[in-house]
Amino acid sequence: MTENDIDFEVEQKPRKFVTQWFLPILFKPRKTLAEIAEKEHAVWIAPLAILMVTTLILVLVSSPLVGQSSQNGSQPEMFEYYSPEQQQQYQDAVNMGVSPVVTIVFPLAGKFLGIWVGWVLLGSILHLSLTMNGSRSSIRSALNVVAWSSVPFILRDLVQIIAILATKQLILSPGLSGFIAEGATGFNSFLAAILAFVDIYLIWQIVLIGIGAMKISGLKAGKAWLATMLAVIVFIILKALPGFVMAQLSGLSPTRMFF
Repeated sequence: MTENDIDFEVEQKPRKFVTQWFLPILFKPRKTLAEIAEKEHAVWIAPLAILMVTTLILVLVSSPLVGQSSQNGSQPEMFEYYSPEQQQQYQDAVNMGVSPVVTIVFPLAGKFLGIWVGWVLLGSILHLSLTMNGSRSSIRSALNVVAWSSVPFILRDLVQIIAILATKQLILSPGLSGFIAEGATGFNSFLAAILAFVDIYLIWQIVLIGIGAMKISGLKAGKAWLATMLAVIVFIILKALPGFVMAQLSGLSPTRMFF
């Protein structure tokens, strides 16, 4: 084998960790998603890895405020009449709420799980939806598109990090959930769980997925966008269900479970 043959093989080896599309996908989405659609191997690692990094920073920035809000909670009624043992048990529970396990480990584990499970779930649903509309694209292509369409969520994390550092306040009503009264029950609580995911960054992601769906499927624009919207709607409903169920079991308002 000649030296030229070796160089050719090295150049042809597919790169899985690709960083060149982060800015182009925001400013030249059609061209960038066309390049992503041409890849027959996995190129989804980079955006998900960076999203995990920004998620880690967001959790670390939020953790002191989470612990502070736990300590500032009002004492239960007639607390002074509790026995010393009961008062100590209550104080131990409050102290547990400010531990790193509660303020960092658990939230971080939930968000990391949400990133990866959400990516696989949405990619699979998108692939199924496109296939039902006549596409013969691979699930790998759908997963690549969904991963790179998550880049707006990296921007959302950065915006939230800056906002929390500047205001020293947590973001308590994400998305459009603030339009639903706190303590809502029944269907309204489920609607609040859904609206918690709806913001400008989700809309941005949907637009990118729709463009990518057209590139990888070969379908006409109408069918590609129909498949995209069906996939996203089903995905958001599935994402909202855990929060809704937990709210019903605990009597609390739905909380954001995923990215």
